[in-house]
Amino acid sequence: MVGPRCAECGTELPAGSGRGRPRRYCSRGCQARAYRRRRDRGRTATSWRRAGTADGDRATGREELIRTAVRLADADGLDAVTVRAVAHRAGLTTDAVYRWTRNRDELLAAMAEHVLRAGRPRDRTRQPPRERLGRLARAEWSMYRNHPWLLTVLARTRPPTGPAVLALVDAAVEVLTGAGYDVPDAFAGYLTLSGYVQGMALLHVAERAERDAGAAAWGTWSARTLALLEQTGRTRERPWLAAVATADPDRELDRWFEFGLARLLDGLIPA
Repeated sequence: MVGPRCAECGTELPAGSGRGRPRRYCSRGCQARAYRRRRDRGRTATSWRRAGTADGDRATGREELIRTAVRLADADGLDAVTVRAVAHRAGLTTDAVYRWTRNRDELLAAMAEHVLRAGRPRDRTRQPPRERLGRLARAEWSMYRNHPWLLTVLARTRPPTGPAVLALVDAAVEVLTGAGYDVPDAFAGYLTLSGYVQGMALLHVAERAERDAGAAAWGTWSARTLALLEQTGRTRERPWLAAVATADPDRELDRWFEFGLARLLDGLIPA
């Protein structure tokens, strides 16, 4: 006989004591995700479980499993991506998942490879080096905007080193060596450019995380903060504070990114 299952991920719940209210979730993480979804989409919103997974609607290959994990991370963030959660969403047992990926770190690396392969721009060697480098930076920026969790996987001193990750570095180093840099300086140039892209993407990731955590909307927070700073006199001789307070990060972030990117490219590859 099948026992009660988690209302969010479908995992079978441990037997209760029979006293008090019946348990609905397998973990605080599932409970928090259910709360955020109801808050954002209404009380009738359904969980992320695919209909039919318990009846054998299964992922049939490793790539389909990775796509399932990517969709889960896009919807609920990287913390939601566990082997158990991905297995259930893909209609598999955890043992089946482990046949395709040894552990969670390998799963995350495969997810990064999948996104990077899909987002890599076509190589256009006839373009000037500055335009090629800008195109690579914008492609990386777009991937972080569409998949905020990717920043956590790649922005570290020991990132995964799959073919698509290495190709990301190869492309930038090739452009910079073609522009006259030696290999060590070309790699330093890549780090400079990618570090800028990742730093700006962090603003987008932080804003999304704060919204998911129930923080006040940017406009509300900035108006309150500006009013407090005006009361303390800190806005005097700081006109930029008023300009920032009226900005909408969702609309302005791309403009801020392009402003900095243009000047960074000017420094790396002068016209």
